[in-house]
Amino acid sequence: MKKKINLKYPLYFKEFECIGGKCEDSCCIGWDIDIDKQSFRKYHKVDNDEMREMFHKNVHNNPDYTDVEIDYGKIKLNADKRCPFLDECNYCIIYSKLGEDYLSNVCTHFPRVMNKVDGQLEISLDIACPEAARIILNKEEGIEFAQNDENINKYIISGTIDTKQKEYEDHPLRYFKEIRQFCLDLMKNREYTLNERMYVLGDFLCALEEECEYDCSNVLEFIDNYNIKEATSEYEKDSLNYILQISFFKNVVDSLNILEEIDSEKFKEATRELLQGLDIKDKEDLAENPHKYIEAFESYNENYVDKYNYIFENYIVNFIYNNLFPFSESDSMFEGYIMLLVRYSFMKFYLAGKYMNNKQESKDNIVKFVQVFSKAIEHDKNYMLEVLDYIIENDYDNMEFAKMLIL
Repeated sequence: MKKKINLKYPLYFKEFECIGGKCEDSCCIGWDIDIDKQSFRKYHKVDNDEMREMFHKNVHNNPDYTDVEIDYGKIKLNADKRCPFLDECNYCIIYSKLGEDYLSNVCTHFPRVMNKVDGQLEISLDIACPEAARIILNKEEGIEFAQNDENINKYIISGTIDTKQKEYEDHPLRYFKEIRQFCLDLMKNREYTLNERMYVLGDFLCALEEECEYDCSNVLEFIDNYNIKEATSEYEKDSLNYILQISFFKNVVDSLNILEEIDSEKFKEATRELLQGLDIKDKEDLAENPHKYIEAFESYNENYVDKYNYIFENYIVNFIYNNLFPFSESDSMFEGYIMLLVRYSFMKFYLAGKYMNNKQESKDNIVKFVQVFSKAIEHDKNYMLEVLDYIIENDYDNMEFAKMLIL
């Protein structure tokens, strides 16, 4: 049952409509599927004998649930990681036989992302969905936002921030809305290159975090007085950093054991193409042939990343909005920044390495890869936590490391 509520949302939100069985990377394949308590009980009491038997067989209690509105139960996936309620055309038989009201909260809501900031509901879309990725990433004009009363079905609130809480009295979270708005405005400002914007974003958050270590009362003044142009002048690209970057991300790929641990066959295939393209047998390969890699990565960036940089801008703007950035990883604003930068640079690393292997690229391929990356890596919190731990343990959580990634 839809009801009208006041929402803030990116304008692209109204363009989205699930394409169901036509989707090339169904959200009902490869992921655990959570069932809320109300849906769980409805399933086991349904009048349809055939469906009730299927529910009894495939929908089970989750003893480790964290929220009855989300993961009270789980659907047991088939051996090929498919939801047992998908028909041969990848359409949901719960929907076709019982109607939309019988879909669980998770199944109804995805790929929508709902947050609440000071009581205001904010909704956007997750790029892990192929159709959402196409809509969001292909916006050459960028992402704009609106606020209005809209009809909405079941929803799950992913994150909540109440800036007026007493515990945030002397914490930058008190000024979350102003900080995030500065970040959004900066990343949409095409007066500067995307790499310049990413550098300034880090410089701003690093300096703001240092300011807040002593006194958070001047945050608004700090934002007003921050000089973007001056900060941009400090950014300088060093092509030799490509070698350091390749070495870092190659270690990440090896340590995460992606070919064994990741379920996504598409991401595994991308990883095989990456490794074949890089053709790094040992550390000596990088040291002995640095120009081979520098030229390849620079060529890819000039021919494709620069040409389609709005794709990456849209990814970053969408991430900032729907992940409550810069508090997307922890209470540390700079950790949020470093991990956003890692995502951005990791994707470009993969794309350049794949290109070294097959010498083929297009706008559609870039969009498809960003979606595959998001579904495979971002939705596995363990992987991103492992990367963050690795960065902190090696003292990489600083602007010198950030400069190495911004190329």
